[in-house]
Amino acid sequence: MNAVEFHNRPGARKPLESFLVHMHIAWTHLLQAEFERDGVSYYYRDRKSPTRYLKVDGERKSWELDRCVQERWVDPKDPVRNNLQLTIKLRNRIEHRYQAGLMVAAAGFTQALVINFEEELVAQFGPTYSIADQVHLPIALGTFSREGVVRLIAAQQGLPRKLHDFFIEYRSGFDSDVVNDRRFELRVDIVQKRAPRTDADLAVSFVQEEDLLPQERAAYAALEKTGRIILREKERPVSNLGRLRPKGVCEEVEGQIPFRFRHSAEFPVAWKHFRVRPAASARGKARRKTDERYCSYDEAHDDYVYTAAFIALLVRECGTPDGFRNVIGRDPTPQSANDSHRSDDEASGASGRVTAEGAYDES
Repeated sequence: MNAVEFHNRPGARKPLESFLVHMHIAWTHLLQAEFERDGVSYYYRDRKSPTRYLKVDGERKSWELDRCVQERWVDPKDPVRNNLQLTIKLRNRIEHRYQAGLMVAAAGFTQALVINFEEELVAQFGPTYSIADQVHLPIALGTFSREGVVRLIAAQQGLPRKLHDFFIEYRSGFDSDVVNDRRFELRVDIVQKRAPRTDADLAVSFVQEEDLLPQERAAYAALEKTGRIILREKERPVSNLGRLRPKGVCEEVEGQIPFRFRHSAEFPVAWKHFRVRPAASARGKARRKTDERYCSYDEAHDDYVYTAAFIALLVRECGTPDGFRNVIGRDPTPQSANDSHRSDDEASGASGRVTAEGAYDES
């Protein structure tokens, strides 16, 4: 909250540096909270004596943010990881006399940094921890007048070559999938609404690209040539948005570990091991007692859906043979094994209802 306040405060001194410092503190605390919850030690050990921790002023030396980020997102191409690492590098490069230009050049990255924080917070600890209702839309002047736009462009163009090239060189190290991902850099066009207002309207709304007609896409493409681009992603008021059923969870997990992970075999054992939901025999209100970080009860369909945090937990805990055995209770089956290892329900297309405890209706 302090980070956003510093960034949006008119006339603030060093707004970008203050924003990044406080956001990085917030991110460090969030990731350490995840490690704490999952029993992951986030302290440096003495290389000469691995059983002992390094200490600074008598306290154990904890991982800095960059190390936390690498542990949380192992894939070096992950957009969230790269957004964080870019802003860490940017914080170390800030020259205060060029603060206005950097604010403009970094706007997409700083906005993504906040949105990513909110999504990670909710995915890991549940919707009750959301801060979306506490961060308000700022009142901005610069982009709503021709003179303001001219001054913003001039501020950005006034950056020294080394700062200007910093963003170009960083983007050039990734393919288009990362560069165009809004988790890496959020880029938007602001267009005044002219449609009649209704009671359900917000002053600001976002357009999803695939919802546009061909002629509308062409019009936005023309805007892109002279300015920013429209937001390419939007969350709608959809029930269980971002949550998956067991088969979807298993497909995600199998895509990230070298072992078979089936919704009729390993999955029921895993949710029982982590106690994310009640037993299939539970009735009434007892069926609703889930670990909200990982699972929620869908009353309309009388089944359960699972979060991205649960997928991350399964990948982290079942990604090695020892971890797999600890959770599932037996040796893992490599994905390269022949089809004889596949379960009967998978061979028949995984249709119908699994009758074991933890019943799952694919319909």
